[in-house]
Amino acid sequence: MERVTFEDRNCSVARSVDVLGDWWNLLIIRELLWGTSKFDEFQRNLEISKGILSKRLKLLQDYGIVVKNAVGSGTEYALTEKGRALHVIIIAMMQWGDKWNPLAEGAPLLPVNRKTKAPLAPIQLSDINGTSLALEDLGLFAGPGADEVTRERLDRLRQTAQQKAMTGH
Repeated sequence: MERVTFEDRNCSVARSVDVLGDWWNLLIIRELLWGTSKFDEFQRNLEISKGILSKRLKLLQDYGIVVKNAVGSGTEYALTEKGRALHVIIIAMMQWGDKWNPLAEGAPLLPVNRKTKAPLAPIQLSDINGTSLALEDLGLFAGPGADEVTRERLDRLRQTAQQKAMTGH
């Protein structure tokens, strides 16, 4: 079966899923964030086949998330700046999993400030003024890359929200 791609969609979430939607990709990124760098370490830690690991590492390289470096007589993988920026997503997924899909024994890992050992606060959205936002506080506006379909969809969403507000639902 041919893989469906979302790279041409006028949606940042869809284009991100195109890269990050495969569970192996996220687990490889997690491993890189935790310090794994060698092919055999990935294979051992993830219990992943060589073929799948090779394909996923190549894909992550193609997307500019991972770089492959010759080190001595071997090869090591590292995250690019683009890849390191995914730490927020990985930590948010850990926090979500620990809260909503926990192990009976508790969290397997506790993210902390490396210098102070203080636990991380739950990841929360805030606006550029530092005001924390809940889901009901979020709104959407068309960005500079929005096409006509996206603008029409936003208009329909606004109209539906206004109708719900007027009817009290």
